[in-house]
Amino acid sequence: MTDHPAIPDVTDDDIAWIADIMGLDDLDKDRQAFLKRTETFDVSACPGSGKTTLVVAKLAILARKWQHETSGICVLSHTNVAREEIQSRLGHTPVGPRLLRYPHFIDTIHAFANRFLALPYLRSNGYPSPLVDDDVAKAFRWNVLQGQERWNFEKWLNNKHTSIDEITFLDSDLSVALTSRDFPTAAHTATYQRAQRILLESAAAGHFRYEEMFVWAECLVREYPEIEASLSRRFPLVLIDEMQDTSQRQTTLLASVFDRTNRSSFVQRVGDPNQEIFKSGQEQNVADPFPDVGEGRTMSIASSRRFGCTVAELANPLAVIPLDAEGLQGSGPQRAAEFSEHDRNLIIVFPDDSTDGVLETFGTHLLETFDDATIAIGDCFAVGGVHRPSPEAIGPGHGKFPRSVEHYWAEYSPEMSKSDRHPKTLVGYVHNAQKMIRVSKDAAGGIAHLATGLKRLTRQIGQPASALERTLKHRVIRGVLGPTPESLERYDAFVQTFLITMTPMTEELWLDYVPQLRELAGHLCQGDANHDAGDDFLAWEEPQANAAELEGPQEHAENVVKVTSGDREVSIRLGSIHQVKGQTHFATLLLSTFQNHHSSEKIVPWLTGGKSSGNGEGIQNVSRLKQSYVALTRPTHLVAVALRNSAIAGDRAKAMEMLQAQGWEIKDLCP
Repeated sequence: MTDHPAIPDVTDDDIAWIADIMGLDDLDKDRQAFLKRTETFDVSACPGSGKTTLVVAKLAILARKWQHETSGICVLSHTNVAREEIQSRLGHTPVGPRLLRYPHFIDTIHAFANRFLALPYLRSNGYPSPLVDDDVAKAFRWNVLQGQERWNFEKWLNNKHTSIDEITFLDSDLSVALTSRDFPTAAHTATYQRAQRILLESAAAGHFRYEEMFVWAECLVREYPEIEASLSRRFPLVLIDEMQDTSQRQTTLLASVFDRTNRSSFVQRVGDPNQEIFKSGQEQNVADPFPDVGEGRTMSIASSRRFGCTVAELANPLAVIPLDAEGLQGSGPQRAAEFSEHDRNLIIVFPDDSTDGVLETFGTHLLETFDDATIAIGDCFAVGGVHRPSPEAIGPGHGKFPRSVEHYWAEYSPEMSKSDRHPKTLVGYVHNAQKMIRVSKDAAGGIAHLATGLKRLTRQIGQPASALERTLKHRVIRGVLGPTPESLERYDAFVQTFLITMTPMTEELWLDYVPQLRELAGHLCQGDANHDAGDDFLAWEEPQANAAELEGPQEHAENVVKVTSGDREVSIRLGSIHQVKGQTHFATLLLSTFQNHHSSEKIVPWLTGGKSSGNGEGIQNVSRLKQSYVALTRPTHLVAVALRNSAIAGDRAKAMEMLQAQGWEIKDLCP
């Protein structure tokens, strides 16, 4: 395109400048090549390669040289965690903040689809301003049907091995589907029509699941094909992070807006196909696979700065797609490297019917191997592929035991590590916000959580002001309330009382504040508001029984187990593999969990050296290998794996010998 906004060239002087600013003292030829390339290409970067650092460095260079006032850089990530890290690190460079405002855009793929495609389509077609959240949409849909009709419908769904939670739509006419398959009855049946009524009422109220917003985004692209030229002009350079986790639907949508073949925009995709662990109910990207197979349009970075050679050698066999000829390389860690090349990476073998001692063994092993100053370099984690409890009663002796992380520590709560919870009541948001602030020692997250709840109340009594669709809702609320100083003063006073000075919320206090909160929500509406609505959402609710106490230690709230040995102590954080993707740990323990099969039984051949890569493996085992690879590439200093005894029971002595030959130390908890 002749009018394509020019992308600034990146020179050696630019690289020297950003290396000095960010303290990048070892940029090899591959990393420098990544910084310099401005055309369409893919980069496959191994765990700990400094991918995010390189992305930030590249963006900072471009921000310094960017000349266009109405065309910007679009940076898309798969997760909020990745997006927040890029934004935060850019904010610490002298020019990075320029990219955090118009005309640039840094956010998730979902946020891009919503802001530029789905929301404009919904507004132009008369839908209310939507609240997009899986949990909220599910809760609303559960309550559409009542009494005997709901009981009959639930019973029918149970017989079909599904539930209302799975009901969704895949096209704009709201024809009924399930998240994983077609709806199990025809459109003319009463059952189908009940399901469609659920969707119709949910859409009329503006409650959608995250993936459903892609339906509306696709509608806009299909009905207004000129959007492609408009957005390509707005964003001549598009950088997509964590590309491996995009679904077929996401990739197809992005390709329809930013065509990588016609140079309307330059599209640079960054990720690691071996860390493709996020599933979103859609098929994986096969139409436009990552990385690109085109000659000269792909480069790789196979050297990790996170860990040393030992961890790299242990993790390398689990890489589904082999890296360069030499495999995964370890050139780290950057701190206390002399303590990382040891022979104490650990296999813990435990009885099939008991996980007692697994976490204690891991903690004690850390204390035996490292001094306190070395352990203090980073966090120690124990993670599993499954971390949510099952409705099925599973205990020691059950064939699926241990099924999830909770079977290693009974106090484990998956909700404690979920940062975006949506309570049933507004006071639930207050309870959660206070808890978040107590844990993080930072009020910002709690205030943002309360602002989200206040927007929900606004939706229930009227039409929220359009500005409330922006991400920074607390700031927007203050802006909307600005013309009515008394309302702004009341909002600020509420925040000050309960989220700054942390006054405990009681039922009596809450009932006194309800009229004020109704009035505030009314001022946040555009047009008339029904101040009598929202009673259920404004009802009093006690803090959750499993929530952490606001006073006292927060280890429980953070899913932390403390292991002691003599007068020494180490903290082990528990969580899911998905939660820790992108993180760096000091030490990581991969727990065996159950999803179709016990994970430990399926990965033993790769731990013993009997297998390498995912060639010839089925979908389930490829997914299992990728999750294991993510877990094993988190730590800087020590990696550990917990194995059920049955995983090696076929020829126990030989398996032990093979594990030791690969460099694993074994601690056997079996009698």
